Amino acid sequence: MEQPTSARELRQSLKKTQSNDAYLRLYFNLGQKLFEHGWNQESATNLLNELCTLLAAEFGLIATENMGKLTVISNRGAALPIGARIPMMGVLANMLKNPVKFNVQQDAGKHLWTHTDVANFQDCIIPIAFNQRSLGIIALSGKQLQPSQEDLQTLHAIAGMIGVAMLQQQPREQTVVDRAILENLTPREREIFALMPAGLSNIELANKLGIAPGTAKIHVERILNKLNVKDRTQAAVKAVELGYKA
Repeated sequence: MEQPTSARELRQSLKKTQSNDAYLRLYFNLGQKLFEHGWNQESATNLLNELCTLLAAEFGLIATENMGKLTVISNRGAALPIGARIPMMGVLANMLKNPVKFNVQQDAGKHLWTHTDVANFQDCIIPIAFNQRSLGIIALSGKQLQPSQEDLQTLHAIAGMIGVAMLQQQPREQTVVDRAILENLTPREREIFALMPAGLSNIELANKLGIAPGTAKIHVERILNKLNVKDRTQAAVKAVELGYKA
């Protein structure tokens, strides 16, 4: 290995060594948490705190996707509270559209934070997925947040590890066919599909989701088409079979 020949090269070499050590600690700590406890809120919080420290992010959140909606499971600083639901529209809808590609979004998450001084903050949104199927996001924000290529590679690997852990916790009775059905639906269609066992009308669906009744009707018709069922009752039965109940 070639030795540094100047003070500047020495500093750069030491900085790279420290960075590599930090990445290794991050992998080790996450792997240990997953080994001992699986993926849960504690694991998510520990990971988020480490990521914020490593990348100089002042706040962040981790949200998981289920039936077309994102729900915050861990937060730090001025982020949306745990349990908050994030609409999957715009950048998020494109980012988490199956098949998911690893594509970090910069400065597109201003709606994820609760503080008002967002102009001076840099945002970074990372998709969580397994086998290119969307499972959630990691979002970070800070005035000094400027992830390097090595940082992005680490985030990609971490997102994959989380995806595997999350998938292991899904109901094992859900078949490959069932997952294919869900993946064929758009995020909004999955959200409406999950509400079908409640027997809501188009107007009630629209009021609940903040959309027009006509839009709700179109989504329902598309769901029936994609599920190859005759009516809403059959769709509701399928939703119950997949674990979604009134």
